Amino acid sequence: MENRRLTVTEKGKALVSEPYQAPRKAKVRVPEPANAYLLQKHSLTLIGRITNPSIQKVWSLLPFFSEKWATESRPVGADLGQGMFQFQFEKEEDLLNILEKRPYHYAKWMVIVERWNPTMAPDFPSLIPFWIKVQGLPVHLWTEPTIKEIGNDIGIYEEAEITSLSVRMRVQINGRLPLITSSVVEFPSGDEVTTTLVYEQLVKHCSYCLRLDHELRDCLKAKAEKREKLDLSEEEDLGRSRGRYSTGKAPSSRHRESHRPSPYSRPNEFRSRDRHQLNNKRLEPQYYRETNLRRIDDRSSQWRKSQSYNHYDKERSSHTSAFHGGHEPIHQPFPSETRHHSRDRGLPNSREEKEDSSASRKAQQESARGTPLQIPEDNLPKEAIAEAIGELHDVMKLYTS
Repeated sequence: MENRRLTVTEKGKALVSEPYQAPRKAKVRVPEPANAYLLQKHSLTLIGRITNPSIQKVWSLLPFFSEKWATESRPVGADLGQGMFQFQFEKEEDLLNILEKRPYHYAKWMVIVERWNPTMAPDFPSLIPFWIKVQGLPVHLWTEPTIKEIGNDIGIYEEAEITSLSVRMRVQINGRLPLITSSVVEFPSGDEVTTTLVYEQLVKHCSYCLRLDHELRDCLKAKAEKREKLDLSEEEDLGRSRGRYSTGKAPSSRHRESHRPSPYSRPNEFRSRDRHQLNNKRLEPQYYRETNLRRIDDRSSQWRKSQSYNHYDKERSSHTSAFHGGHEPIHQPFPSETRHHSRDRGLPNSREEKEDSSASRKAQQESARGTPLQIPEDNLPKEAIAEAIGELHDVMKLYTS
């Protein structure tokens, strides 16, 4: 038996292909459509386009115009995508009446509205009929042929309205191109007249490039030219500075004085140091401030206690003088009684009392006003104290009896 390799077809093998995936082509050819019914159906249709998609929204525009166009039969609107929409009418009269009242605007921006026609032009619809005033034309040249030539030069001329006071014309303008606001009229004699064109019922648009799809703040042309001017001015300033220093001339005295530091100005290093100290002060811990307040309170309490002891010494001296003069003695508490009384009231004691007493002794010893020095309680003889108390009791009984 012969040994040979089997072919792919004999094995029944092949590449797996999905029959529902059709090959894609860049261009598709279709047969001639039998669309007589569609042509009749859309004969009473208006096709519209918004001019500023960032502001105008088709979904809110449709109910707005359905209510604004008050006709016998309400038009039916639909969103066609890419900023386009349509309205279908039932009567020819209603459709013509709506077209006669153009131009329209929504959200203060122009809206393009045209009657549908079987065209495949990518810029359809694009025409907006405007009434345009012609200014700057001499009065003796206000003739219809002259106005018609001006209208045909900027768009599709429809009609002119000439009175003894003004001249205006109705022209269909391409709303997707910049507006034309002036025109030069040339006569056979060689004379030229520049006219100004004023558009009626024109709302928001760019005052720089005269387009209807954006404002001046969003104009790319204005931004590009402004950037070019800034670049040119920077290059000129750089060239002048290079030319000044390439000639070898030193800067003028005025230029030097403008860069001379002020005597009242502080160097940057001092400013940074002051700023650092201020930040540290702001970030100082709370317990540091509480400790400082506690020290101040301790000092004030010591001062009050020293003043109270001085007052006690003065009253004691006055009591002694009054006693020897025959007047009625006034009983004054001893320091021990005062100390016990203050302890009962909740005033500081123990260690603080010792510090206060030592401070008061030093203040009394250094005094030069002749105030008798305070005798410590521990050195007083008990017999003398008992004798003094007995004498006081006898005197009190004598006066009370």
